Amino acid sequence: MGFFREVWQHRQLVTTMAARAIKARYAGSVLGLAWAILEPLLQFALYLLVFGVFLGLRGLAGGGLSFSLWLLAGLSPFLLLQEGWVRAAGVFRSHAGLVKHVPVPLSVILASELAAVLARHAVILTLLVAVAGFSGPMRLTTLPILAAALAVTLAFLLGGSLLLAVAGTYLPDVAPVTSTLMGFALYLTPILYPEKLVPASVRPLLVLNPLAGVVTLFRRGLGLDAELSGAYLNLAGAAALVYAGLVLFRQRQSAVRDLV
Repeated sequence: MGFFREVWQHRQLVTTMAARAIKARYAGSVLGLAWAILEPLLQFALYLLVFGVFLGLRGLAGGGLSFSLWLLAGLSPFLLLQEGWVRAAGVFRSHAGLVKHVPVPLSVILASELAAVLARHAVILTLLVAVAGFSGPMRLTTLPILAAALAVTLAFLLGGSLLLAVAGTYLPDVAPVTSTLMGFALYLTPILYPEKLVPASVRPLLVLNPLAGVVTLFRRGLGLDAELSGAYLNLAGAAALVYAGLVLFRQRQSAVRDLV
C-alpha cells in the first residue's frame, strides 16, 4: 500500500502538478481549457459521422440517440485508457529533471499525470451519464454495473500505467508502441461496430479481450444492449494487473531514477 500512502500524503502536490499539466497542454491557445471538452467532442462527432452515417451502422445499435450513447459508451473508457497508458509510458522520461534532481516520490509524478488525464475525460463521462440518465435507457438498477465499470476501468488504468511507466524508462520505444497497439485495439474490439458483426467463430475469443469487457460493462451500466458474456471476469483481471504493477513499481523505483 506504499504507493497509495505516498499519493495521499502528497495529495496537494499531486493536485498542483495535475493542474499545471492541464494548463500546459492548452497554453497559448485561444480557447484555452475549453479544448478539454471540445477536443473529445469533435473526435466523437467524427466517429458518429463515419460509422453512424457513412457506414450506416445506426440501425444495428438502436438508431438515433441510442446509437450515439452506444458509441460514446464504448469510446469513452477506451480513449481514457489509451491516453493514460501512452502518457504513463513516457512520464518519467518527460520529467527527467524532476526525477533525477528533486526528491519527489515517483508515485506522485505518475499519479499527477493520471489525474490530469482523468480530469479531462471525467467531464465527458459525466455528460454521457447525465444524458443516459435523463433521456436514455439508464435506470437505478444499472448503477451498480456502472460503478463496477468505473472501478474496472480505473484499475486497468492504474495497473497498466504502473507497468508501462517502468517499462518506458528502460525502453523509450514503449510509448509509441503502446500508441500503435491501442490504435489496432480500437478496431479489434467491438467499440465502433456491434458485436453481432463479428463472425460467430471468432466471437467467443472476445471474452479474452479485456477492453471488450470494459466496454460491455459501460454499456450495460448505461442500460444499453451488450451481448458479451464473461465481462465480470475483468474484475479479477484488473485486480491482478494492479497487483503486478504495484510489485514491479516498488521493486524498480531506484533503477528508474538511475536510468532517466
